Amino acid sequence: MSIQTANGSIELENLGKTLMHEHLVMAMSGWDSDTSVPRRSLEDTVAICVDSIEELKAGGFSSLLDPCPMDIGRDVELYGEVAVRTGFNIMFSTGIYNEHLGGPYWRYKVTADPAGAEKLAELYIRELTDGIGPSRLRPAVIKLAIGENPDSVYEAKLIKAAAIASNETGAPILAHTEGVGGDLLLGKLAVLGVEAHRIIVGHSCGSSDHDYHRRIVDSGAYIGFDRFGLTMVQTDEVRIAGMHSLIEDGYAGHLLISHDCTFCQRGRLIADEALYTDAMHYTRNIEPLLRALGVAQDLLDSLVTDNPRSYFAGDKPVRAAGHS
Repeated sequence: MSIQTANGSIELENLGKTLMHEHLVMAMSGWDSDTSVPRRSLEDTVAICVDSIEELKAGGFSSLLDPCPMDIGRDVELYGEVAVRTGFNIMFSTGIYNEHLGGPYWRYKVTADPAGAEKLAELYIRELTDGIGPSRLRPAVIKLAIGENPDSVYEAKLIKAAAIASNETGAPILAHTEGVGGDLLLGKLAVLGVEAHRIIVGHSCGSSDHDYHRRIVDSGAYIGFDRFGLTMVQTDEVRIAGMHSLIEDGYAGHLLISHDCTFCQRGRLIADEALYTDAMHYTRNIEPLLRALGVAQDLLDSLVTDNPRSYFAGDKPVRAAGHS
């Protein structure tokens, strides 16, 4: 079975160690109107991303997923250039961001059109099947972002569009959440025909509620513990406790690991010195703490090798034997 990357199609068995939620670049809507911020050249942006990728390669990683929505900085040509220079597997997404932080262009276009969800789905399907821009590179996943009000007219249409495109193409969904509402989102997608094992409920490590985590994994979905080190939204102690609890209860096969790093930003929404860029934090600092809790290294390895492959292959995560 193959998967689409920014350097063409590869066999899933060649993914190797994979981080499932990092960003080469971010550009929140309106960044280009901030004339107080010097513009970084494309070559400088590429160089910064290449340096970060080379660090990951030195740490044993071969692949990452950059699920940046198209309205907050997705840059397919940048992904392609960095992939060519590094030989690293970079997967990316189709999809747009939530109502709270997404671009006003899409918010107006999708909401104002009674057929907005269907037309958005057509765009997703076209990108997934025909590719994007001159490179014709194809996304690997559909990004679906819910925010403060997933019952809003806009976010209901985003959910419907993602479901239509996923059902039509077989592409899996990676859902952005704020550590709440993931179980409700799974219910909405189930009504629209999307099976839970085709979905990652991202940023679930933002919640300290173990019952919430179990509702997600008991549905059959994958669960994103994908903001390690991003302490402005949650502590790593809470993330480790939640992750360890799931492993102890046999749910290791559901876990997908990452940091939600951003290697470069366009504009300066976040001070450069505060921009979180350490995509080796989990390996260096979190894995030793999990080993100290009794988690075996071979299981830790499987979280970043076997689990990404299983998700992309469309496999249902299996609870470990001996747990009821």
